[in-house]
Amino acid sequence: MAKQGEREYFKKIGKDGVIFTLHKPFSDPINVGSLLHDIAAVFSLLPHPPAKIIDLGCGSGWTSSFYAKAGYDVTGIDISPDAIRAAKKHFSDITNLKFETKDYDEISHHDEFDAAIFFDSLHHAESEVAALLAAYRALKPGGLLIACEPGVGHSKSPSSIEAVAKYGVNEKDMPPKLLRSFIAEVGFSSIKTYAYPAITHRALYKQRSGPVGRIRNNSVVRGLTAGYLATFAKRNHGIVIARKPE
Repeated sequence: MAKQGEREYFKKIGKDGVIFTLHKPFSDPINVGSLLHDIAAVFSLLPHPPAKIIDLGCGSGWTSSFYAKAGYDVTGIDISPDAIRAAKKHFSDITNLKFETKDYDEISHHDEFDAAIFFDSLHHAESEVAALLAAYRALKPGGLLIACEPGVGHSKSPSSIEAVAKYGVNEKDMPPKLLRSFIAEVGFSSIKTYAYPAITHRALYKQRSGPVGRIRNNSVVRGLTAGYLATFAKRNHGIVIARKPE
């Protein structure tokens, strides 16, 4: 089952793999700009600190540490005991940050948090609705849900296919047009979709070579592409936010 694969993932990737995840995004020079753009967008959508945040599917905790360093009171949740063990050791000096080993669709928190975040993690769930229901219960009335998830085509990418075959994990497409229906089913309201930051970042700043690349580097083309991503394309790639009714 995929849940067992998720539990064992951090054991299977070995010591070097865990170290890589602990030092993200800076350990990933190819994607560091996109990852920073993603988390910057999440920060822009969050309530002001010292709000209480639950970071669902936090892995070894790099996103949780970012939120805590910004002044939030953070609880990171992950199904992998190896990931949480590494997170507790590596981030032990951050006093407003704690971690729990738990399947995120089985958490027992109720009416406790101001914001619940799925950062590149909900698409690993066996049941998206169960995970979103757990987040709903964990939020205070009026609390905010933020889901920054990969969109259309993610499941068919070479890295996703390799991860499923090698580690037995889930790698699903989680586009806003699908995610919004799950979120509404759970009971959230005020659902909004924003452009997916990593893709917008690449459209605006990535330097490309060759004749086609030079066209795509043109500032007018970059602007038109970013506008398209922020409007028509956000159904397939985007950040979705919603609120628990008061």
